[in-house]
Amino acid sequence: MIPSQAVAQSDSYLLQRIQGATPEQLCVLLLEGAQRFLLQAINATKNRNIADKARFVNRVSAIIEELTVQLNQDEENELAINLTRIYEWWMNQLFEGSRNNEYEKMEKIYTQMDSIKATWEELIHKSQSAQPPPAAQRGFGEDLMG
Repeated sequence: MIPSQAVAQSDSYLLQRIQGATPEQLCVLLLEGAQRFLLQAINATKNRNIADKARFVNRVSAIIEELTVQLNQDEENELAINLTRIYEWWMNQLFEGSRNNEYEKMEKIYTQMDSIKATWEELIHKSQSAQPPPAAQRGFGEDLMG
């Protein structure tokens, strides 16, 4: 069992990561959480633990719903439309797999989440490497002079 102080520190760290995250980083964090709960749902399905399976499937579905909310639905952009379709498919497969004890469907979702997460991480990396370092954004010596 993890001491309550360690849990509180972990929760505090996660909250800091979420509050300081860009929209892209938030998607990565949400996908990481969904994958963690999805693995637990898969294991519960394999072990025929109905209560745990239901709890973890509900957590995954809540995260998928949050991913959908994060999309910019105001614009008719192709990315938002395609991601909405993928998230809807995930929800259908998640509940169908849970209802029929077909963990293979959940494994497919996990694999797709991994691909999308890797794409977001690549985008984040590219945008960070394209930005000049903070000192280069200011005039020479401004960071020292205030």
